[in-house]
Amino acid sequence: MHTANTLRRLGRLSSGVACLILLPTALASGSPPPQNTEALIQGLREKARRINGFEARLTVRAGGASQSGTLLFLAPERLHLEMKVAGLGEQKIMSDGKILWTVTPQARLATKIDLQAVRRSWHRPLPNQALAIRDVFEIIKSGTVRSVKEETLLGVQTHLFEGIPETGLDLRRNAALPDRVRAWVGEDGLLRRQVLMKGDEVLMDATFRIMDKNPHIRPGLFTFKPPSDYQVQDLTDSTLQTLRSLGSD
Repeated sequence: MHTANTLRRLGRLSSGVACLILLPTALASGSPPPQNTEALIQGLREKARRINGFEARLTVRAGGASQSGTLLFLAPERLHLEMKVAGLGEQKIMSDGKILWTVTPQARLATKIDLQAVRRSWHRPLPNQALAIRDVFEIIKSGTVRSVKEETLLGVQTHLFEGIPETGLDLRRNAALPDRVRAWVGEDGLLRRQVLMKGDEVLMDATFRIMDKNPHIRPGLFTFKPPSDYQVQDLTDSTLQTLRSLGSD
């Protein structure tokens, strides 16, 4: 019974992580930002594209809880995330761009999402949070971005931008989805802080301390082969159902 309850909890957590990592875009168009802001954004995006990989320490605050961990990213879309989760212990999220795994070693549990199947059925881009660190403007609706100010954050000079997340404009009736995003972007183009909001309520506040750029990343960190004693749950269909329910609101 304990294992079944843990598996259900892991499934709920993984679905939540999937919705955070897989932010469905609405593909809506908008007016271009002012020329000086557009030039600033373009320059930052070009700098970020020169960074093929990075290691970051992250802290995420959401729903009254705080979690911290480390993130490895390798272009084009490979990631390895390790977090400490209250009640579950260590949790790892790995993706080679094809399969997204969420693994809880202490409970011998794992969930998987077939990203290729999701893309085929969803027919929309699926920017993920790791890519958003490298290019946060991918998840902000074009034409809504405005430059707010320059600010020093964690000892790094950043540009603070504000805009509407791609999910927010067309899905604003859904109470669980943000309608405003604030992003602090370093001079290297990498994200240092992101706040997702619904009105004046903060839904998620994530900070990223970049520890290394273009690091040597050993192979095998982005894939996972469950040991024989692991319970494995496939969340591909439930993830698609969640995306479709969001899209229908």
